[in-house]
Amino acid sequence: MASISKSEDARFRFGENWQSFVATVTPEAIAEAERGIARLLPPEELRGRRVLDIGCGSGLSALAMLRQGAAAVDAIDLDPQSVAAATALLQAFAPGGAWSVRRADVLTLTPPADTRYDIVYSWGVLHHTGALWRAVERAAAMLAPGGMLAVALYRRTPFCPLWRVEKRLYTRAGPAVQAALRGAYKAGFAAALLATGRSPRGYVAGYRSARGMDWHHDVHDWLGGYPYESATPAEVVTRLERLGLTPLRVFEHRAALGGLFGSHCDEYVARKK
Repeated sequence: MASISKSEDARFRFGENWQSFVATVTPEAIAEAERGIARLLPPEELRGRRVLDIGCGSGLSALAMLRQGAAAVDAIDLDPQSVAAATALLQAFAPGGAWSVRRADVLTLTPPADTRYDIVYSWGVLHHTGALWRAVERAAAMLAPGGMLAVALYRRTPFCPLWRVEKRLYTRAGPAVQAALRGAYKAGFAAALLATGRSPRGYVAGYRSARGMDWHHDVHDWLGGYPYESATPAEVVTRLERLGLTPLRVFEHRAALGGLFGSHCDEYVARKK
């Protein structure tokens, strides 16, 4: 994922998780990703458009946008293993397609000399840069007039300061400690489900994230997602408007139990004036 320049050991290695996930991708995961894209960017808005995917991760969203009719998708990610994962996925499912994948930092992006993008998409990425609002500004700068910015950002909860500390510790921990923390988190989550009369096994079996990721990969991603920032919907809308963007759609997702087990991403689509 894109990030500010910090020492490698201070940043979660998202790419390792994405490479593991790519090996498990199924047609169902691809279909789920397509549904998520269609909700955020209806086909009539995406069809024939040139897209920049910032923090492409596994490449699954880029693939979904191509399948939904995007004319071309340029995907970038700071993590070289994410670049490798996205390249492998797109080569497997969209060989010869109008796509590219390269390593780049969102915080140093500059608009192309020839043309800017019709759509800039960044799902669950900009809050991991260490400079959230600067990242949003750089992403918006890549838009052509009338273009659309589609982003998903963590919602602020009372537990965000605690999670920031946990994520930093998890990122710096070895595999054994990380496994223990994942086990503790999963046990607590299962207990919470049982307390509300829900089946943990059924929840995991039916889990679908907006990126098509399974629950176990998503838990690792959540616990280790450092750097970490969050914002309220009002803060995000105000920032977008200051950048000359008009919000078109906002999908709010309140965190369960006030964020005790983590925050959800609110999603925003805004048009550049």
